[in-house]
Amino acid sequence: MKPRELAYCGIFGAAALLLPVLFHALQLGRIFMPMYLPLVTLAFFVKPGPAALTALVLPVLSGAVTGMPPFYPPVAPAMSLELALMAAMIGALRKTLPRLPVWAVLAVALFAGRVFSAGFFYAAAAFMSLPAGFVASISLLSGWPGIVLMLIVIPAIMRLRSQPAPVATVDPRIPFFNKIASAWDGWHDLPQVRQRLLGSLDRFSVRAGETVLDLGCGTGNLALALLERLGPEGRVLAADISPAMLEIAAAKTSDKRISWLLACAEKLPLAAHSCDRIICFSAWPHFRDPATVLAGFRRILRPDGHVHILHFISRHEVNRIHASASDHSVHSDLLPPVKEVAALFSSAGFAVTETADTDNLYLLTARLQDADTAV
Repeated sequence: MKPRELAYCGIFGAAALLLPVLFHALQLGRIFMPMYLPLVTLAFFVKPGPAALTALVLPVLSGAVTGMPPFYPPVAPAMSLELALMAAMIGALRKTLPRLPVWAVLAVALFAGRVFSAGFFYAAAAFMSLPAGFVASISLLSGWPGIVLMLIVIPAIMRLRSQPAPVATVDPRIPFFNKIASAWDGWHDLPQVRQRLLGSLDRFSVRAGETVLDLGCGTGNLALALLERLGPEGRVLAADISPAMLEIAAAKTSDKRISWLLACAEKLPLAAHSCDRIICFSAWPHFRDPATVLAGFRRILRPDGHVHILHFISRHEVNRIHASASDHSVHSDLLPPVKEVAALFSSAGFAVTETADTDNLYLLTARLQDADTAV
């Protein structure tokens, strides 16, 4: 278990021990099922294994320490198994159906948990020669205010967590990028750029229907090439820090498949697991906090999502252009050797599958191996 996951299990586990004491003191424990709220929420923060294990242990531990839930009738083991089942289901649904909304994942898991609980109490009641149908019905119907509470609170928590922090300062390079925006396309052979971009998209195996983030989109040349490959169901999220660049890019097409975003790489206003692929074309040197950027990539990529860093000139030429720019704000925006960038990606949980560092191509392709579970 990773330290981050261990911390989450400890925090939510402590809440699962303390909340029932508070709710029972107010005579609300049986109504709102307070132990469920933190343990079900935990399943959206960590992998299924740690979430299910924590959910399995906590009710039994609480029953042994505080007497709540009781072991006779066998409420504690029933809760342990039900919560572990729900945690595993949430993890499985998030992996197999990453586009399914949080509320839908939650509703399916809660329904399955309640059905399991009813079946457990039916069998237990029958074993103890009690009216099994009546006991199971009471189990199935009890705690519905707690179910409603979870359906309201947990999606709200996830929405708050997925929102990026506000930008604290204005990037000093924005005026420079605004200034060169109108000249940018004139510095390049756009038909040749288009052909090389389309070839690169074929090389990356970009598929129709994907959602692709064009990060550092500039004047939109990559975004336009993506439209040719993504089909009618595909979507391009084109982000840049320069309003002038975005204005020129947006004027090139009225295609509704593109969303233009004024945002920096370190604080992307995108939901978790919202992208199949991220492409940084002629942009990576301008991302000055790679660790934060890669953490953001992990958050917004779907399982097995890909990242591509792409330049059609050499690393040395990129660095020469930036170091000799008329504006000092980009002098330190240098492109490292591809091996150094590959090491950053590997340490962040990506599998680097292809690299190139030649006179006319700088390329890195990486696949997300272990997606964050936060939404």
